[in-house]
Amino acid sequence: MASIGNLRSKIKMATEMHDLLPIARRYFVIGAFDGALTIMGVILGAYAVGELTSHLVIVAGFAAGVALSVSSAVGAYEAERIESALHHKEIERAMLSQVEGTRKETAQLSNLMSAFVHGVAPLIAAFIPITPFLFLPEQEAMVSAIIITLGFLFAMGAYLGSLLKQMILYTALRFVAAGLVTAIIVFLLGGD
Repeated sequence: MASIGNLRSKIKMATEMHDLLPIARRYFVIGAFDGALTIMGVILGAYAVGELTSHLVIVAGFAAGVALSVSSAVGAYEAERIESALHHKEIERAMLSQVEGTRKETAQLSNLMSAFVHGVAPLIAAFIPITPFLFLPEQEAMVSAIIITLGFLFAMGAYLGSLLKQMILYTALRFVAAGLVTAIIVFLLGGD
């Protein structure tokens, strides 16, 4: 029990010292956006070339989700590790001495937590467009996947817009527009 309390304390400290919640929110949105659009691209690409099968979508979609997850987690960890090390050096230069202990430990924890969020987000979002292919025939699944994915993008955009308490619909529609533009580009690339 003491170690759980200690971990909670370190997480709270990392959150406060390194502004972790906004960073995690950004990484979640970026990762989820990537995951949803990538898998929608896989689905629409398969359809555009006449190879749409549930098996292909499930296997390729899951593989793409895993690849995005690993790529996002490693990329986020390395980017945050470098940025926190640079920030740490700036603090040491300003203080004219080395800074050890809690700040360095919480930076490492913050980097790991950021990487985790950015890694899990695309994997979660990848399952959104894949799910209809588990239950429906291919054509119906594709239409459902597009609708569900655009709905997910709308909800994510609305959430971000609500943080500013303004332009909720505008932000939501911008996310949907990105999804529609992606669909159009994939169709144009895959067309004969």
